[in-house]
Amino acid sequence: MAESSLTTPGAVSRRFLFSVATAAPVAAAMAGFPGVNTPSSLHGLLDRYRDTGMRLREAEAAYARTLPSIPATVRPGISEGSNTMCRWPEWTREELRALGLPVSMKSRPSQDNFVRFFREAVRRDPENREELKREHVARIDAWLSRRDHQKDWYRRTGLDVIIQRRHRLLAEKHRIERELMTLMIGPDKAATDA
Repeated sequence: MAESSLTTPGAVSRRFLFSVATAAPVAAAMAGFPGVNTPSSLHGLLDRYRDTGMRLREAEAAYARTLPSIPATVRPGISEGSNTMCRWPEWTREELRALGLPVSMKSRPSQDNFVRFFREAVRRDPENREELKREHVARIDAWLSRRDHQKDWYRRTGLDVIIQRRHRLLAEKHRIERELMTLMIGPDKAATDA
């Protein structure tokens, strides 16, 4: 179990191992202590990590500045029940009721929520499948229209470009962290023998 956690750490353990394994060598490399053996590639990785972190903060600040410029019903928001952030547009109870959806339907439903509702309705009433399918198609069309409206706002404000940039920078940050981990605690390092 311990061996697998070193080779494929989870998010928390990866962050912990990253900080512990790199703290001393990074501090030594940055302080420029003579005689301290730090890999030559460490400086380049640390520079890339710093630059990526600064660009990521800029992208997150641009996201925070731009998000309020779109209507609240179109922006991501907290999903009721789970108290987690949801990227889907918000629907009013009246809109959901007009589509024949139950009160229990989330106000920020995903397309999958509509599909599950349809499957459950067909399971309960298989004889009425064709009518249920027509209603389902109308609901999906309404959902896609709402999603297209959201995408249009993202395009108009440039939020879509900011989100893509943020995703790329996060991926780069994680790549650099993996490189640093490999450099500091890779198979040829003493840290893995402990």
